[in-house]
Amino acid sequence: MEPDVSTAMLRRVEELQRLADSIAEHHPYWPALHFTLQLLRRLVEKWHEDFSGEEYEELTWLAEKVLDSVKKIQPRQE
Repeated sequence: MEPDVSTAMLRRVEELQRLADSIAEHHPYWPALHFTLQLLRRLVEKWHEDFSGEEYEELTWLAEKVLDSVKKIQPRQE
């Protein structure tokens, strides 16, 4: 068991990032996955700290990239 929950979470995020980086970047879901994991990593890295203004701006930028990526996913035609 990890001594600190944030350490365990960061390790899992890193595992997911390595896996995501090993798949084809041309997959339509890849950008959403990539930016979501980047956002998650920043949150976990600062789990016990406050964000600076610059770090907060980076979080909002990443959140916007996630949203933009999700909007580009085409829903299945039913």
